[in-house]
Amino acid sequence: MDLKSLRIFAEIVQSQSFSRAADHLFMTQPTISKAIRGLEDELGVSLFKRGEAGRKREVTLTYTGELIYQHALVLLAEQKRIYETVAQVHSLKKGKLRLGLPPLGSVLLSPLIALFYKQYPDIQLNFLEIGSNGIEQAIADKRVDVGVLLGNLRPTFASIRVMDSPMCLLSRKESPWKNERAVSLIELREESFLLYADSFTLNNMIIQAANSVGFEPRVVCKSGQWDFITRMVEFNMGIAILPRIHCEQVDAGKFNISPLINPDLRWTLNMAWDTTVSMSPATRAWLNIIEKNQDLIHF
Repeated sequence: MDLKSLRIFAEIVQSQSFSRAADHLFMTQPTISKAIRGLEDELGVSLFKRGEAGRKREVTLTYTGELIYQHALVLLAEQKRIYETVAQVHSLKKGKLRLGLPPLGSVLLSPLIALFYKQYPDIQLNFLEIGSNGIEQAIADKRVDVGVLLGNLRPTFASIRVMDSPMCLLSRKESPWKNERAVSLIELREESFLLYADSFTLNNMIIQAANSVGFEPRVVCKSGQWDFITRMVEFNMGIAILPRIHCEQVDAGKFNISPLINPDLRWTLNMAWDTTVSMSPATRAWLNIIEKNQDLIHF
């Protein structure tokens, strides 16, 4: 049903005049009359009572016309709410932002998340906190709008670089690696590794790098908690390979930190999104904050 005709119908009832309705809607009276005839023909009923001898149309509703008028008000109100919702979304007064964040990524980006909330307090924030592998799939499945990924991206993804930190060996202070300026990965072939949950892309990256130099890491523990892994190193369960930005936060009196070489592994984080999906205003606003506030990305 044409909502324009319903709007004309409602305006006639509210104005109590075909001519005044035409003036309010900036239409000619013949256009108004034609719209009402079309609406009556479509519905198969008369909306207004006829005047004397049926020659003149009164602005008095028939019984059916009154019922239809009530329905028209509901439909027109819903149409108004639709336009208001669109306006609110585009003005960032309504909507949601779904972010995929790995455990350490959420800490690094917390200043920017706080800034986004300060600027757009009416946008609902939803977080999916899992490893990079899970976030990649969540972006592809449209369960998140944008998320932090490690390393290479799918062909349909675009991204903004948010972090690039070299990987380091974290070991106990009194380990064989004490005072080593750099450690080659092959030198760790006899060590016990503390790795990450299988949903972490970093886990696969370390294992593949070890395979490329000729050994399979002996894994004694897997965890998605960076701080837990650090504590296990402290208690001599094994060694860990962590981004330098994280290693710089640990107690230097308890640990030895050595740059990892051959191969040179890097913790490269990207804020990624699927280019085949229409981008919401909230997502665009978030990416704009990422681009303009790279200096705020830290612990």
